[in-house]
Amino acid sequence: MPATTIALGFGHLPQDHAQNTVLDVHLHLDHPATPISLGERSGSQSTGAGFTLQEATEYRMEEHLRACGCYWLRQVAVEERLSGRVFTPEEILQRRPEVVTPPLTPKVTAQRPTDPAVLLKIRAAISAQDFEEIEGLRDVLNDEIVRQIASEWRAELRWEVKDAYAALLLDQTADCVRPLFQDALRSPTLESRAYVVCMLTKDFGRFEAMMFHGGLDAAKVDAAVRSLSSLKS
Repeated sequence: MPATTIALGFGHLPQDHAQNTVLDVHLHLDHPATPISLGERSGSQSTGAGFTLQEATEYRMEEHLRACGCYWLRQVAVEERLSGRVFTPEEILQRRPEVVTPPLTPKVTAQRPTDPAVLLKIRAAISAQDFEEIEGLRDVLNDEIVRQIASEWRAELRWEVKDAYAALLLDQTADCVRPLFQDALRSPTLESRAYVVCMLTKDFGRFEAMMFHGGLDAAKVDAAVRSLSSLKS
C-alpha cells in the first residue's frame, strides 16, 4: 500500500457475528477531491469507493464509520462545514484523535448544559427545512434538547416539517421519538421512509439493501415499510 494511503480503521458490523466481512476506512493524501474511502472485504471479494469528507459522513455511512472506530470524522465534517471551505487530507489527519476506540453501543447524547440559543437555531432550521444545517445540528443534541424538540412535534404538521424533525432526531433512541419515527414511515419522502426503517430496525445495513443503481428503490423501501407495519399490527 502506498505511503500516501493511511488506514484509519477496520471493523465488523454488529450483526456480522461470524465476522466474515471486514470493513475499512482509509485516508488518501494524494486524492484531495475524494480523500476518504470506505470499503469492505469478504473472502477474496472486495468493494470500495472514494468520497468527500461530507459524503463519507452522511447518515447512511454512519454504521460503517462506527464499526471502524471512525465516528470522529463526523465532528471533523461539522468543522469543515462551519469553516466554509474544504479541508485538505492533511488537515483531516491532524484532527484524528490520538486514541480511537470503536463505539459498540448506540450513540449516547452528550450530557452538557443546554444553550437556549441552540434550541432557537434548531427550531429555525426545522421551520426552514434547512437539511444541511440540520445535519450539523445532530451533533449538538443532548437528552434535554431531544425531549424538548420531540415534545414540539405534532402529527398534524406539514410533511416537509415532519421530515425535518425526523432528519434531526434519527440518531436518537429515547421512547419520546418513537411516535415521530412511526409516523415518518408514511412520509411521502422516500429518503425519510428509508432512514426510519433503518432506525426502527437498528440495522443501517438495510439502507444499501434498499438501493438500486446508485439510488433508493421505492419498491424495496415500501416493502420494508410494509414489513414493519405488519409486525406492529
